[in-house]
Amino acid sequence: MLNAFFTRSLTLCILSLLLPLKTIFAQSAEKYYLIKAGQMYDSEKNEFLKNKQILVKGNTILKVGDKLDTPPGTTVLDYGNATVTPGLVDAHSHLLFRQGATENAAYDGIMNSPETRVLRAVGYAKSYLNAGFTSIRDLGNSEQYLDLEVRNAIERGDFPGPRMVVSGPIISAMDGQLYGMPVKEFDKYSSKEYSMVSGVEEAAKAVKEHIARGVDVIKITAIGNRLVLTLEEMKAIVQAAHRERVKVTAHCERDWAVHAAIEAGVDGLEHGYGFTPSTLDTIAKRGIYLVPTDGSVDLRERYLKGENIAFNDQEIRKNFKPLHDRIKAAHKAGVLIVAGSDAYVDFHIPRGEMAKYTISGYFEAGLSAADVLKTATYNASIALGMKGQIGVIKENTMADISVFNGDMQKDFKKALFEVKMVMKNGVVEYQN
Repeated sequence: MLNAFFTRSLTLCILSLLLPLKTIFAQSAEKYYLIKAGQMYDSEKNEFLKNKQILVKGNTILKVGDKLDTPPGTTVLDYGNATVTPGLVDAHSHLLFRQGATENAAYDGIMNSPETRVLRAVGYAKSYLNAGFTSIRDLGNSEQYLDLEVRNAIERGDFPGPRMVVSGPIISAMDGQLYGMPVKEFDKYSSKEYSMVSGVEEAAKAVKEHIARGVDVIKITAIGNRLVLTLEEMKAIVQAAHRERVKVTAHCERDWAVHAAIEAGVDGLEHGYGFTPSTLDTIAKRGIYLVPTDGSVDLRERYLKGENIAFNDQEIRKNFKPLHDRIKAAHKAGVLIVAGSDAYVDFHIPRGEMAKYTISGYFEAGLSAADVLKTATYNASIALGMKGQIGVIKENTMADISVFNGDMQKDFKKALFEVKMVMKNGVVEYQN
Protein backbone atom coordinates (compact mmCIF):
# COMPACT_ATOMS: atom_id res chain seq x y z
CA MET A 1 0.00 0.00 0.00
CA LEU A 2 2.87 2.37 0.93
CA ASN A 3 4.69 1.63 -2.35
CA ALA A 4 1.54 2.37 -4.29
CA PHE A 5 1.22 5.73 -2.49
CA PHE A 6 4.80 6.72 -3.36
CA THR A 7 4.29 5.60 -6.99
CA ARG A 8 1.21 7.81 -7.35
CA SER A 9 2.99 10.74 -5.71
CA LEU A 10 5.99 10.39 -8.04
CA THR A 11 3.69 10.24 -11.07
CA LEU A 12 1.90 13.42 -10.02
CA CYS A 13 5.21 15.22 -9.49
CA ILE A 14 6.44 14.24 -12.97
CA LEU A 15 3.16 15.37 -14.56
CA SER A 16 3.33 18.72 -12.73
CA LEU A 17 6.81 19.26 -14.18
CA LEU A 18 5.83 18.23 -17.70
CA LEU A 19 2.67 20.36 -17.99
CA PRO A 20 4.53 23.73 -18.05
CA LEU A 21 6.91 22.29 -20.68
CA LYS A 22 3.92 21.21 -22.78
CA THR A 23 2.54 24.76 -22.61
CA ILE A 24 5.92 26.24 -23.61
CA PHE A 25 6.26 23.86 -26.56
CA ALA A 26 2.69 24.64 -27.69
CA GLN A 27 3.41 28.38 -27.60
CA SER A 28 6.69 28.05 -29.47
CA ALA A 29 5.02 25.89 -32.12
CA GLU A 30 2.62 28.66 -33.17
CA LYS A 31 3.19 29.27 -36.85
CA TYR A 32 3.52 32.66 -38.50
CA TYR A 33 2.17 33.48 -41.96
CA LEU A 34 2.59 36.69 -43.91
CA ILE A 35 -0.11 36.99 -46.56
CA LYS A 36 0.59 39.55 -49.28
CA ALA A 37 -2.63 40.71 -50.90
CA GLY A 38 -2.65 42.47 -54.25
CA GLN A 39 -6.18 43.44 -53.24
CA MET A 40 -7.85 43.00 -49.87
CA TYR A 41 -11.53 43.34 -49.11
CA ASP A 42 -12.14 45.32 -45.90
CA SER A 43 -15.62 44.24 -44.80
CA GLU A 44 -15.96 46.91 -42.09
CA LYS A 45 -15.24 49.74 -44.51
CA ASN A 46 -16.89 47.81 -47.35
CA GLU A 47 -14.11 48.61 -49.78
CA PHE A 48 -11.20 47.03 -51.62
CA LEU A 49 -7.70 48.07 -50.56
CA LYS A 50 -4.55 47.68 -52.64
CA ASN A 51 -1.30 45.97 -51.62
CA LYS A 52 -2.02 45.04 -48.02
CA GLN A 53 -0.19 42.55 -45.82
CA ILE A 54 -1.68 40.30 -43.14
CA LEU A 55 0.44 38.76 -40.39
CA VAL A 56 -1.05 35.64 -38.82
CA LYS A 57 0.20 34.08 -35.60
CA GLY A 58 -1.32 30.75 -34.64
CA ASN A 59 -5.08 31.09 -35.06
CA THR A 60 -5.17 34.89 -34.85
CA ILE A 61 -4.61 37.81 -37.20
CA LEU A 62 -1.81 39.70 -35.49
CA LYS A 63 -1.42 42.75 -37.76
CA VAL A 64 -2.76 44.25 -40.98
CA GLY A 65 -0.78 46.90 -42.81
CA ASP A 66 1.38 47.92 -45.74
CA LYS A 67 4.90 46.66 -44.95
CA LEU A 68 4.98 44.49 -41.88
CA ASP A 69 7.99 43.20 -39.96
CA THR A 70 7.95 39.43 -39.59
CA PRO A 71 9.60 37.05 -37.12
CA PRO A 72 12.22 34.58 -38.40
CA GLY A 73 10.68 31.49 -39.95
CA THR A 74 7.52 33.23 -41.13
CA THR A 75 5.91 31.53 -44.14
CA VAL A 76 5.21 34.09 -46.86
CA LEU A 77 2.17 33.57 -49.10
CA ASP A 78 2.26 36.01 -52.02
CA TYR A 79 -1.08 36.71 -53.68
CA GLY A 80 -0.15 39.81 -55.60
CA ASN A 81 -2.53 38.92 -58.44
CA ALA A 82 -5.46 37.89 -56.26
CA THR A 83 -8.18 39.21 -53.94
CA VAL A 84 -7.98 38.33 -50.25
CA THR A 85 -11.21 38.34 -48.25
CA PRO A 86 -12.41 37.21 -44.85
CA GLY A 87 -13.47 33.56 -44.93
CA LEU A 88 -16.93 33.33 -46.48
CA VAL A 89 -20.00 32.40 -44.44
CA ASP A 90 -23.10 30.50 -45.57
CA ALA A 91 -25.76 31.43 -43.03
CA HIS A 92 -28.37 28.95 -44.28
CA SER A 93 -27.05 25.46 -44.93
CA HIS A 94 -28.36 21.89 -44.54
CA LEU A 95 -25.27 19.71 -44.30
CA LEU A 96 -27.21 16.57 -43.33
CA PHE A 97 -29.90 16.86 -46.00
CA ARG A 98 -30.03 16.04 -49.69
CA GLN A 99 -33.03 16.06 -52.00
CA GLY A 100 -32.98 14.86 -55.58
CA ALA A 101 -34.43 17.23 -58.14
CA THR A 102 -37.48 14.97 -58.56
CA GLU A 103 -37.77 13.72 -54.96
CA ASN A 104 -39.96 15.02 -52.18
CA ALA A 105 -38.60 16.40 -48.93
CA ALA A 106 -39.32 13.23 -46.95
CA TYR A 107 -37.25 10.92 -49.13
CA ASP A 108 -33.86 11.48 -47.48
CA GLY A 109 -35.02 10.81 -43.95
CA ILE A 110 -37.06 7.76 -44.92
CA MET A 111 -34.57 6.09 -47.27
CA ASN A 112 -31.19 6.97 -45.74
CA SER A 113 -29.85 6.02 -42.31
CA PRO A 114 -28.37 8.53 -39.86
CA GLU A 115 -24.95 6.96 -40.51
CA THR A 116 -25.30 7.55 -44.25
CA ARG A 117 -26.29 11.15 -43.72
CA VAL A 118 -23.39 11.86 -41.35
CA LEU A 119 -20.81 10.22 -43.62
CA ARG A 120 -22.17 12.15 -46.58
CA ALA A 121 -21.88 15.36 -44.57
CA VAL A 122 -18.13 14.76 -44.22
CA GLY A 123 -17.73 15.29 -47.95
CA TYR A 124 -20.06 18.29 -47.97
CA ALA A 125 -18.06 19.89 -45.14
CA LYS A 126 -14.80 19.54 -47.05
CA SER A 127 -16.38 20.96 -50.21
CA TYR A 128 -17.43 24.06 -48.26
CA LEU A 129 -13.83 24.65 -47.18
CA ASN A 130 -12.56 24.14 -50.71
CA ALA A 131 -15.06 26.72 -51.96
CA GLY A 132 -13.84 29.41 -49.55
CA PHE A 133 -16.35 29.02 -46.70
CA THR A 134 -14.80 28.93 -43.23
CA SER A 135 -18.12 29.12 -41.32
CA ILE A 136 -21.65 27.92 -41.93
CA ARG A 137 -24.90 28.12 -40.00
CA ASP A 138 -26.78 24.82 -40.29
CA LEU A 139 -30.54 25.17 -39.92
CA GLY A 140 -32.16 21.81 -39.39
CA ASN A 141 -33.26 18.85 -41.51
CA SER A 142 -30.62 16.95 -39.54
CA GLU A 143 -32.75 14.41 -37.67
CA GLN A 144 -32.40 14.72 -33.91
CA TYR A 145 -29.19 16.71 -33.40
CA LEU A 146 -26.98 15.03 -36.01
CA ASP A 147 -25.79 18.53 -36.86
CA LEU A 148 -24.36 18.82 -33.34
CA GLU A 149 -22.48 15.55 -33.82
CA VAL A 150 -20.93 16.82 -37.05
CA ARG A 151 -20.09 20.20 -35.50
CA ASN A 152 -18.41 18.53 -32.54
CA ALA A 153 -16.47 16.14 -34.79
CA ILE A 154 -15.09 19.05 -36.84
CA GLU A 155 -14.13 20.89 -33.66
CA ARG A 156 -12.31 17.78 -32.41
CA GLY A 157 -10.41 17.57 -35.67
CA ASP A 158 -11.92 14.25 -36.74
CA PHE A 159 -12.26 15.61 -40.29
CA PRO A 160 -11.91 19.02 -41.94
CA GLY A 161 -14.85 21.34 -42.31
CA PRO A 162 -16.06 24.88 -41.72
CA ARG A 163 -16.92 26.21 -38.30
CA MET A 164 -20.55 25.25 -37.66
CA VAL A 165 -23.30 27.14 -35.85
CA VAL A 166 -26.22 24.72 -35.54
CA SER A 167 -29.92 24.78 -34.72
CA GLY A 168 -30.85 21.16 -34.05
CA PRO A 169 -34.35 20.10 -35.20
CA ILE A 170 -36.57 22.91 -36.47
CA ILE A 171 -39.31 23.98 -34.05
CA SER A 172 -42.63 24.11 -35.89
CA ALA A 173 -46.38 23.79 -35.64
CA MET A 174 -47.84 20.31 -36.03
CA ASP A 175 -47.13 19.94 -39.75
CA GLY A 176 -43.52 21.04 -40.23
CA GLN A 177 -42.54 21.37 -43.86
CA LEU A 178 -43.49 17.86 -44.88
CA TYR A 179 -45.19 16.87 -48.08
CA GLY A 180 -45.51 13.94 -50.44
CA MET A 181 -45.36 11.12 -47.89
CA PRO A 182 -47.88 8.44 -46.89
CA VAL A 183 -50.03 9.60 -43.99
CA LYS A 184 -49.06 6.54 -41.95
CA GLU A 185 -45.39 7.59 -42.15
CA PHE A 186 -46.00 11.15 -41.03
CA ASP A 187 -45.56 10.72 -37.28
CA LYS A 188 -42.53 8.49 -37.68
CA TYR A 189 -40.68 10.91 -39.96
CA SER A 190 -41.79 14.14 -38.29
CA SER A 191 -40.51 12.97 -34.91
CA LYS A 192 -37.09 12.41 -36.50
CA GLU A 193 -36.80 15.73 -38.31
CA TYR A 194 -38.74 18.30 -36.28
CA SER A 195 -39.74 19.45 -32.84
CA MET A 196 -43.46 19.95 -33.34
CA VAL A 197 -45.23 21.94 -30.66
CA SER A 198 -48.76 22.94 -29.77
CA GLY A 199 -49.22 25.59 -27.13
CA VAL A 200 -47.03 28.02 -25.23
CA GLU A 201 -45.69 25.50 -22.70
CA GLU A 202 -44.57 23.03 -25.36
CA ALA A 203 -42.96 25.84 -27.34
CA ALA A 204 -40.91 27.12 -24.40
CA LYS A 205 -39.98 23.58 -23.35
CA ALA A 206 -38.68 22.78 -26.86
CA VAL A 207 -36.34 25.77 -26.69
CA LYS A 208 -34.97 24.69 -23.32
CA GLU A 209 -34.40 21.17 -24.65
CA HIS A 210 -32.53 22.48 -27.67
CA ILE A 211 -30.29 24.72 -25.59
CA ALA A 212 -29.63 21.93 -23.09
CA ARG A 213 -28.49 19.70 -25.97
CA GLY A 214 -26.03 22.38 -27.10
CA VAL A 215 -27.52 24.25 -30.07
CA ASP A 216 -26.22 27.69 -31.04
CA VAL A 217 -29.39 29.14 -32.59
CA ILE A 218 -33.11 28.39 -32.59
CA LYS A 219 -34.88 27.98 -35.93
CA ILE A 220 -38.65 28.08 -36.19
CA THR A 221 -41.20 27.93 -39.00
CA ALA A 222 -43.40 31.01 -38.98
CA ILE A 223 -45.45 28.96 -41.41
CA GLY A 224 -45.01 25.30 -42.29
CA ASN A 225 -46.87 23.31 -44.88
CA ARG A 226 -50.20 24.85 -43.87
CA LEU A 227 -50.08 25.64 -40.17
CA VAL A 228 -48.56 28.65 -38.44
CA LEU A 229 -47.07 28.96 -35.01
CA THR A 230 -49.31 31.35 -33.07
CA LEU A 231 -48.06 34.75 -31.97
CA GLU A 232 -48.13 33.55 -28.35
CA GLU A 233 -46.11 30.43 -29.21
CA MET A 234 -43.50 32.46 -31.09
CA LYS A 235 -43.25 34.98 -28.27
CA ALA A 236 -42.68 32.13 -25.80
CA ILE A 237 -39.93 30.73 -28.05
CA VAL A 238 -38.18 34.07 -28.46
CA GLN A 239 -38.38 34.91 -24.76
CA ALA A 240 -37.05 31.50 -23.71
CA ALA A 241 -34.17 31.73 -26.19
CA HIS A 242 -33.25 35.33 -25.43
CA ARG A 243 -33.13 34.58 -21.71
CA GLU A 244 -30.24 32.26 -22.54
CA ARG A 245 -28.70 34.78 -25.03
CA VAL A 246 -29.56 32.58 -28.02
CA LYS A 247 -30.85 34.07 -31.29
CA VAL A 248 -34.03 32.99 -33.08
CA THR A 249 -34.46 32.90 -36.85
CA ALA A 250 -37.71 32.14 -38.66
CA HIS A 251 -38.44 30.33 -41.89
CA CYS A 252 -40.99 32.47 -43.71
CA GLU A 253 -41.69 32.90 -47.40
CA ARG A 254 -45.02 34.74 -47.29
CA ASP A 255 -45.61 38.35 -46.41
CA TRP A 256 -48.89 37.82 -44.56
CA ALA A 257 -47.33 35.21 -42.28
CA VAL A 258 -44.21 37.15 -41.33
CA HIS A 259 -45.82 39.89 -39.27
CA ALA A 260 -46.41 37.67 -36.25
CA ALA A 261 -42.74 36.63 -36.29
CA ILE A 262 -41.69 40.27 -36.44
CA GLU A 263 -44.00 41.15 -33.54
CA ALA A 264 -42.69 38.15 -31.57
CA GLY A 265 -39.18 39.63 -31.76
CA VAL A 266 -37.26 37.18 -33.95
CA ASP A 267 -33.68 38.14 -34.80
CA GLY A 268 -33.75 36.98 -38.41
CA LEU A 269 -35.91 35.85 -41.30
CA GLU A 270 -35.09 33.16 -43.83
CA HIS A 271 -36.15 33.31 -47.51
CA GLY A 272 -38.57 36.25 -47.52
CA TYR A 273 -40.16 35.64 -50.92
CA GLY A 274 -42.93 38.10 -51.69
CA PHE A 275 -42.15 40.53 -48.88
CA THR A 276 -43.68 43.94 -49.64
CA PRO A 277 -41.73 47.24 -49.45
CA SER A 278 -43.53 48.17 -46.22
CA THR A 279 -42.51 44.84 -44.65
CA LEU A 280 -38.91 45.41 -45.70
CA ASP A 281 -39.01 48.89 -44.14
CA THR A 282 -40.28 47.39 -40.87
CA ILE A 283 -37.57 44.74 -40.90
CA ALA A 284 -34.90 47.39 -41.43
CA LYS A 285 -36.20 49.63 -38.64
CA ARG A 286 -36.29 46.74 -36.17
CA GLY A 287 -32.78 45.55 -37.03
CA ILE A 288 -33.94 42.13 -38.22
CA TYR A 289 -31.62 40.49 -40.72
CA LEU A 290 -32.89 38.83 -43.91
CA VAL A 291 -31.36 35.73 -45.51
CA PRO A 292 -32.52 35.56 -49.16
CA THR A 293 -31.90 32.01 -50.42
CA ASP A 294 -32.50 32.67 -54.09
CA GLY A 295 -29.87 30.74 -56.05
CA SER A 296 -29.01 32.32 -59.39
CA VAL A 297 -29.71 32.36 -63.10
CA ASP A 298 -26.31 30.77 -63.70
CA LEU A 299 -27.03 27.84 -61.38
CA ARG A 300 -30.41 27.18 -62.95
CA GLU A 301 -28.92 27.19 -66.44
CA ARG A 302 -25.98 25.02 -65.37
CA TYR A 303 -28.38 22.41 -64.02
CA LEU A 304 -30.56 22.42 -67.13
CA LYS A 305 -27.52 22.06 -69.38
CA GLY A 306 -26.29 19.15 -67.27
CA GLU A 307 -29.65 17.41 -67.64
CA ASN A 308 -29.79 18.16 -71.39
CA ILE A 309 -33.00 20.11 -70.90
CA ALA A 310 -33.73 22.89 -73.38
CA PHE A 311 -34.26 26.32 -71.84
CA ASN A 312 -34.86 29.95 -72.74
CA ASP A 313 -32.37 32.29 -71.11
CA GLN A 314 -34.70 35.27 -71.24
CA GLU A 315 -37.52 33.29 -69.66
CA ILE A 316 -35.29 32.22 -66.75
CA ARG A 317 -34.16 35.80 -66.20
CA LYS A 318 -37.77 36.93 -66.25
CA ASN A 319 -38.59 34.35 -63.55
CA PHE A 320 -35.73 35.62 -61.39
CA LYS A 321 -36.70 39.29 -61.75
CA PRO A 322 -39.08 39.38 -58.74
CA LEU A 323 -36.30 37.90 -56.58
CA HIS A 324 -33.76 40.40 -57.89
CA ASP A 325 -36.19 43.28 -57.35
CA ARG A 326 -36.68 42.16 -53.74
CA ILE A 327 -32.92 42.08 -53.12
CA LYS A 328 -32.55 45.61 -54.48
CA ALA A 329 -35.55 46.85 -52.51
CA ALA A 330 -34.21 45.30 -49.28
CA HIS A 331 -30.79 46.82 -49.87
CA LYS A 332 -32.31 50.24 -50.58
CA ALA A 333 -34.44 50.01 -47.42
CA GLY A 334 -31.34 49.36 -45.32
CA VAL A 335 -32.15 45.76 -44.44
CA LEU A 336 -29.19 43.76 -43.15
CA ILE A 337 -28.89 41.19 -45.94
CA VAL A 338 -27.07 37.99 -45.00
CA ALA A 339 -25.85 35.39 -47.51
CA GLY A 340 -27.46 31.97 -47.20
CA SER A 341 -27.73 29.31 -49.87
CA ASP A 342 -30.32 26.80 -48.59
CA ALA A 343 -28.30 24.37 -50.73
CA TYR A 344 -29.75 20.89 -50.42
CA VAL A 345 -31.10 19.93 -53.86
CA ASP A 346 -28.67 17.61 -55.63
CA PHE A 347 -27.50 19.41 -58.77
CA HIS A 348 -24.50 17.06 -59.17
CA ILE A 349 -21.95 19.69 -58.18
CA PRO A 350 -19.97 20.07 -54.93
CA ARG A 351 -22.15 21.44 -52.14
CA GLY A 352 -19.78 24.30 -51.36
CA GLU A 353 -19.58 25.37 -54.98
CA MET A 354 -23.36 25.25 -55.21
CA ALA A 355 -23.63 27.49 -52.15
CA LYS A 356 -21.63 30.21 -53.88
CA TYR A 357 -24.24 30.59 -56.60
CA THR A 358 -26.50 32.39 -54.12
CA ILE A 359 -23.73 34.91 -53.54
CA SER A 360 -23.26 35.38 -57.27
CA GLY A 361 -27.05 35.69 -57.53
CA TYR A 362 -26.95 38.82 -55.37
CA PHE A 363 -24.47 40.24 -57.88
CA GLU A 364 -26.85 39.34 -60.71
CA ALA A 365 -29.55 41.27 -58.81
CA GLY A 366 -27.49 44.45 -59.07
CA LEU A 367 -25.52 44.68 -55.82
CA SER A 368 -21.89 45.77 -56.14
CA ALA A 369 -19.06 43.31 -55.57
CA ALA A 370 -18.31 44.96 -52.22
CA ASP A 371 -21.94 44.89 -51.08
CA VAL A 372 -22.24 41.22 -52.07
CA LEU A 373 -19.12 40.25 -50.14
CA LYS A 374 -20.39 42.10 -47.10
CA THR A 375 -23.48 39.84 -47.00
CA ALA A 376 -21.20 36.78 -46.79
CA THR A 377 -18.69 38.22 -44.31
CA TYR A 378 -19.45 41.13 -41.97
CA ASN A 379 -23.25 40.85 -42.10
CA ALA A 380 -23.11 37.08 -41.72
CA SER A 381 -20.95 37.39 -38.60
CA ILE A 382 -23.80 39.32 -36.98
CA ALA A 383 -26.34 36.64 -37.85
CA LEU A 384 -24.04 33.96 -36.40
CA GLY A 385 -23.53 35.97 -33.21
CA MET A 386 -19.80 36.24 -33.93
CA LYS A 387 -19.34 39.90 -34.79
CA GLY A 388 -15.73 40.96 -34.22
CA GLN A 389 -14.52 37.36 -34.36
CA ILE A 390 -15.09 36.29 -37.96
CA GLY A 391 -16.09 38.03 -41.18
CA VAL A 392 -13.34 40.68 -40.91
CA ILE A 393 -9.63 40.97 -41.54
CA LYS A 394 -8.32 42.99 -38.60
CA GLU A 395 -6.07 42.61 -35.58
CA ASN A 396 -7.07 40.11 -32.89
CA THR A 397 -9.74 38.34 -34.94
CA MET A 398 -9.83 34.70 -36.01
CA ALA A 399 -7.48 33.92 -38.88
CA ASP A 400 -10.22 32.93 -41.33
CA ILE A 401 -9.08 34.05 -44.78
CA SER A 402 -10.00 33.15 -48.36
CA VAL A 403 -8.09 34.06 -51.52
CA PHE A 404 -9.63 34.32 -54.97
CA ASN A 405 -7.78 34.54 -58.25
CA GLY A 406 -7.88 37.88 -60.03
CA ASP A 407 -9.66 41.14 -59.31
CA MET A 408 -13.06 40.58 -57.68
CA GLN A 409 -13.96 44.22 -58.14
CA LYS A 410 -13.62 43.99 -61.92
CA ASP A 411 -14.69 40.39 -62.59
CA PHE A 412 -16.59 39.26 -59.52
CA LYS A 413 -18.32 36.10 -60.69
CA LYS A 414 -15.25 34.67 -62.40
CA ALA A 415 -12.99 35.32 -59.41
CA LEU A 416 -15.55 33.97 -56.93
CA PHE A 417 -15.28 30.48 -58.42
CA GLU A 418 -11.46 30.46 -58.66
CA VAL A 419 -10.25 29.77 -55.12
CA LYS A 420 -6.50 29.89 -54.52
CA MET A 421 -6.24 29.41 -50.76
CA VAL A 422 -8.45 28.93 -47.72
CA MET A 423 -7.25 29.40 -44.14
CA LYS A 424 -9.38 28.57 -41.13
CA ASN A 425 -8.15 29.30 -37.60
CA GLY A 426 -4.68 29.94 -38.97
CA VAL A 427 -4.45 26.56 -40.70
CA VAL A 428 -4.19 26.38 -44.48
CA GLU A 429 -7.05 24.01 -45.33
CA TYR A 430 -6.93 24.33 -49.10
CA GLN A 431 -4.42 25.53 -51.69
CA ASN A 432 -4.74 25.53 -55.46
